[in-house]
Amino acid sequence: MFWEADLRRRAYDPETLSMLSTVIERVVAALPHGDRTDERKARLASSILGAAARGERDPIRLYAMALGSGPWEPAIGEAPVSQPIRSSRL
Repeated sequence: MFWEADLRRRAYDPETLSMLSTVIERVVAALPHGDRTDERKARLASSILGAAARGERDPIRLYAMALGSGPWEPAIGEAPVSQPIRSSRL
């Protein structure tokens, strides 16, 4: 998947890698089909990975944060290029 390269840039144990991959996959699956654009998926993955890089390991919090109304978090060392994409469902 497109976020696997981001996961490999950081040092995570196998259990954490598996959990992060599962959270990302479930967040994407929760989106309406029309919202499953590559840009949206990349932003969600970046937000989850940003929170994980700061130490968050609770998959429920990561999932809720990604789909919640909180600010989009850019990947480590990258600035956001635009405002967060919000689903009309949220």
